[in-house]
Amino acid sequence: MHIMLAWFADRTLPEQTRRAARDRFEASLAEVIPASFRRHEFGGEDWGVTVLHPHEPGAYRWSTVDVTGPVTAVSLGLPVGLDVTGGPTALADRLLAGEDVHREVVPPFGLLALQAAGRFALQQDWLGMCRVFTGTSGGVTAFCTRPSPLAAFLHGDVRPDPDGWRSYALCGHFGGDLSPVAGTRLLRPGERVTGRRRADGGWDLTTSTRYATDDVVTSGFTGRGGSLDDLLDRAADALTRTAASVHRLYADEIPLGLSGGKDSRLIAASLLAAGGTPRFVTNEDTGAEGEVARQLVQILRNKRGLHPEHEFRLAGAPARVLGTGLRERTRRLQRLHDYQFPSSYVVRPAAATRLDERVRPATFTGAAGELATGYWYPPADAETASPEQAGLAKLLAAVPRAAATEPAVAAEQDRIAAVLRHARDIGLRDLHLLDHLYLVERMRRWCTSANATGMVTPFLAPGFVAATFGLTPEQKRGRLLHTGLIERLVPEWAEVPFVSVSTGGSTATRVWEGDGIEVIADLLDTAHGPITEVIHRPAVVKVLRAAVNGGRADARTLQQFTWLALASHQLEPGATRPTTTTATYARITAPPRPRTPTHPLVTRLRWIKRTRLGNRIWGEVRRRVGR
Repeated sequence: MHIMLAWFADRTLPEQTRRAARDRFEASLAEVIPASFRRHEFGGEDWGVTVLHPHEPGAYRWSTVDVTGPVTAVSLGLPVGLDVTGGPTALADRLLAGEDVHREVVPPFGLLALQAAGRFALQQDWLGMCRVFTGTSGGVTAFCTRPSPLAAFLHGDVRPDPDGWRSYALCGHFGGDLSPVAGTRLLRPGERVTGRRRADGGWDLTTSTRYATDDVVTSGFTGRGGSLDDLLDRAADALTRTAASVHRLYADEIPLGLSGGKDSRLIAASLLAAGGTPRFVTNEDTGAEGEVARQLVQILRNKRGLHPEHEFRLAGAPARVLGTGLRERTRRLQRLHDYQFPSSYVVRPAAATRLDERVRPATFTGAAGELATGYWYPPADAETASPEQAGLAKLLAAVPRAAATEPAVAAEQDRIAAVLRHARDIGLRDLHLLDHLYLVERMRRWCTSANATGMVTPFLAPGFVAATFGLTPEQKRGRLLHTGLIERLVPEWAEVPFVSVSTGGSTATRVWEGDGIEVIADLLDTAHGPITEVIHRPAVVKVLRAAVNGGRADARTLQQFTWLALASHQLEPGATRPTTTTATYARITAPPRPRTPTHPLVTRLRWIKRTRLGNRIWGEVRRRVGR
């Protein structure tokens, strides 16, 4: 994964000031940057750009940094879906000329274009998914792909953003433009920042919103009611163009996760229809996933004479996960991704201690296919007050409602309500409001595609997204886009039932297994910063005790608290208490006290209380005693 820092000052800065800020930036990355990373440096007394990335590009045909004549292009991701004629600097030239080069891109992708004459343009993708954060301090505006180094560079310290962590605790991701770190925010959808350097030094910056999410979704919604065939044509064209674009950018076989579900099957069908034979990988922690995936591949062998490679994995098998403790698994994820990863991944095998020295191979993911199936829709016969209420219930589900503090819930409800009001303001109605919320919140901030170069999300091709907003809710519930396209592309797969999320049990690791109970109990004792106060501690204790006793334990609460507590250890060290006792662990794991036998007379009196007359007598006695 690449790292970029770009800064532009409104005046020339003394060398000492520049050096101090740069040293803080470098120190904040010391734990994660391999020594082998390639480094690019550009700049002067009032601006600077630093780019770090793996030394070898692997099979990618697109350079992170490219210089041709006076133009420098810094690509943050892959320009999947774009016209890449002429390479990165040609794309940068078009951006400097004012073109909306990002209109057809499959997020995430950002582009920084620099011109030697003293101009630059920085473009966020239309969904705002590319991880480019910004902040301003003392006349310096900076942009960085990680929020913590950005805060260290600008402000000299890294402090948690309370609003961001409230959102993470309740939604499972940092909502909207929010950041885990104070003084920084994510660039908005379609946001463009341009700058010109003055002759006497210093930069004048301008910010604008170009082609963005609103344009994509309204283009589809205003055309709803058209023929299903037209929508299928539009969606099929978007998928096949995405597949062709990836093959232009990547010169190797592309693995595809093939499950028994609908999304990966449709992507596989589009790749096969385009003449490719992907290498399939199936996680079979849920047995039904593996069974259906095997059936699909066998159909290709029997009816098409294709013999794709097919690998099976147990992604969350305890033997692979528990060799590294919960505390270390969580801290590694937080370091690698600067806190921006779903807490559900703490029950996966431990991540690396540093960013990958080699680029990862390109992969396809079926994320965002939910936009075509009404994934967040309530059942058709359910009585719901409004799409807004359904949306709040779906998004505020990272922990059970009773586990969160009321002020935090109220504040996050207000934030989400504003998102839904905006959706109505641009013309969206009915259950399409839920699709919009899923797109701008769940896909933009929770989806892990934004955290790794080369993870391609075909269902975020703007043509496909627009097509989903052209469907009616009934068509989405019927999965007509998925079934119609699969019947077109690989009809042999059309009769194989999809696996649902409720099909079969999972053998994946639970957060409380291994040393999980002991670690979480210790965090209850030691982590007392404001970040952790969004979740009620008694609720965590209750769930942990259920896990100890073999009851029904809600993993969400424990995963979220673990993530927040370890973030608090790092970002709020002054609120961390020393590990001097295991009081909570002892209390939670203590055997239950034996019940004292009840005297027969007491038992009889309790029976009398349950009768109507006995209850009246009991109430009268309590009333008189209370006097």
